[in-house]
Amino acid sequence: MIGANKMKSEGKNMMDPAKKEYLANGGDHFIVCAADQMELALDEFVDEYSEAPDVYLLTEVMQELPDWKVPETCRYSKQKPMYILV
Repeated sequence: MIGANKMKSEGKNMMDPAKKEYLANGGDHFIVCAADQMELALDEFVDEYSEAPDVYLLTEVMQELPDWKVPETCRYSKQKPMYILV
């Protein structure tokens, strides 16, 4: 499993402009997850969308898209989500 600290240090700093526009326009091919659910989220994303996701810290995406409605809980638990896979 990928450690949360490793993800933080290796995560992308700026969101890909195409993915940013996609979310801003209501795109729904994304997963938000807590740090301890990353492995499950990665597996599901690849299975569902047949491609590897870009992974971002949700707090950074919220800064870039302040009007975007952020899901309040992890897809797999009631925890606060930390990452978004797009």
